[in-house]
Amino acid sequence: MILTQLKAFADTQMTLPPVMYSEKPIRWLIDLDSEGRLLGKFVPWGGDTKETKRGKPTIVPHVGRTVGVKPMLLADSAEYVLGVGRSGSKPERVKDCHQQFKALIAKCAEVSQEPKLNSVLQFLENWNPAQFANYLPDGFKVEKFDPSENVTFRVEGIVLGDAKSQVIGIQKFWADFTSGNGEASSSDPVMTCLVTGDLLPVAQRMPILIKGLWGGQPSGTALVSANSDPFTSYGLKNSLTSPISRDAAEKFAKALNYMLAENTHHIRVGTTAFVFWTKKPFHNVPIGLLEKPNPAAIKLLLKSPLDGSQVYRDRDDQFYGLSLTASMARSVVRDWLETTIPMARENIKHWFLSQKIVNAFGESGRSLSIYALAASAYRDAGKEMQPNVPTVLLRCAIGGDRIPYDLLAKLVCRNRAEQDVTFPRAALIKLIFVSQGEIQMSDMESLTPNPPLLKGQENLAYQCGRLLAELEIIQKASQGNVNSSLVDRYYGAASSTPGKAFAPLMRGVQAHLGKLRRTAPGIHKMREQQLEEIMINFVGGKFPSTLMMKDQAIFALGYYHHRANNRAIAKAKSESNKSKA
Repeated sequence: MILTQLKAFADTQMTLPPVMYSEKPIRWLIDLDSEGRLLGKFVPWGGDTKETKRGKPTIVPHVGRTVGVKPMLLADSAEYVLGVGRSGSKPERVKDCHQQFKALIAKCAEVSQEPKLNSVLQFLENWNPAQFANYLPDGFKVEKFDPSENVTFRVEGIVLGDAKSQVIGIQKFWADFTSGNGEASSSDPVMTCLVTGDLLPVAQRMPILIKGLWGGQPSGTALVSANSDPFTSYGLKNSLTSPISRDAAEKFAKALNYMLAENTHHIRVGTTAFVFWTKKPFHNVPIGLLEKPNPAAIKLLLKSPLDGSQVYRDRDDQFYGLSLTASMARSVVRDWLETTIPMARENIKHWFLSQKIVNAFGESGRSLSIYALAASAYRDAGKEMQPNVPTVLLRCAIGGDRIPYDLLAKLVCRNRAEQDVTFPRAALIKLIFVSQGEIQMSDMESLTPNPPLLKGQENLAYQCGRLLAELEIIQKASQGNVNSSLVDRYYGAASSTPGKAFAPLMRGVQAHLGKLRRTAPGIHKMREQQLEEIMINFVGGKFPSTLMMKDQAIFALGYYHHRANNRAIAKAKSESNKSKA
């Protein structure tokens, strides 16, 4: 199970903070002496940068909460710590938050016997929320004070809530209190944990939320949650539909948050985040190239088997990946995979080789990112792209799986809508056929007048695409640039019902050839020869009546290859003429 591997990553490759501690910004410090007396004004913590304007990032006690009142030990919002409510907060609720915060401190002091907590309790007993403005720094405007910002205590120079202070008694109390050994989670049922397989108290709600997913709530998203009857199972609600112990849930969530924050452990494709890791700390899988293809790095990757470079010796090391998106308050697992480092590397090499195709001018095309390929299937990828498209491309690139043919339908529809075949769409069409085993990696990179791998209807589809490109070339040679070319008018019909579309086109091309015969005999001869070379594939000049979706994709490759090849010939001829001049 992938969550088990995430927990193992946290156990073996992460330096974890204390149990149920998490990073959050602390904006204000309350400086106290040993008797609980306030030493001057509240101390602002943080800075003016984007990362610190809400406060200094600090590892402090954490607990998941929604709409209910649930204090966090020693470090919480001013509403809990000081009893200062936000605009619109109900005074009764603010008072309850403050009282429960004080009660939690008292409980911790009683259990841990940490003397500095008595200083905090003494301050809280004497504190009057109505006087908070008197303790703001000089020159700080009261209206700028935000009660949602976090506050904690510093007693005799020690920030009690900060994990770096290593106040062991406080940390042990919080671990017990949130595990079910204290009052916070004593009602947690005992069930078989899906992550560890052990019989343990399981969390009714995920203790740590996942942060960093596009489209999720700023506070984070839950990986397991069921808050409506249709999502419940056997009467189990919230996170109990998938019982997971608090310890396991905390660890896999912290592992995910770590990976989503580290560029070496994730890539993003549109709204999809793909996190990856290995069983051992070292890995040599160039996942980043799938997000940002680097020509030099790809060249090195492709040639590495020849010179022995970048060889990974431990062939038993496992590679794991997880695709995630967010839907408001929930994390959505789109896919996960498990393979080995050598296999992942080999699949990525295969991926880049499989997408190789000439660009629109017949030159060697650049390698494309997963996003560029996925986006080619949409008019506006930012608004329309569905997460399943980058997910299947990621699985093909890393896991070596086939790309389903239904993606061809999106590409064919996009070609018809735009009356054009772009470089990324042509590359993705070829990639799909390679993944399905229809063609080899080295096939269909550029124009092949009579591809040996295409038989029957497929070859006719390819030749129909070439024919449309040739008719477009002849029209342009005869008339120059026109407002609406024959491709603008006929691409959709020619790619789906060539039997009907090409009859008028073949009649019309005679007029263009006649004009070229009179005005440009050399071009006429070359174009007529090319046309004859294509038409020889159609016995008796008969075209297929219809082309199915797969054949329409092959049609697109024929059109793209022929047009790119003609541009390459024209460019080479132009450069040759310049060199002779």
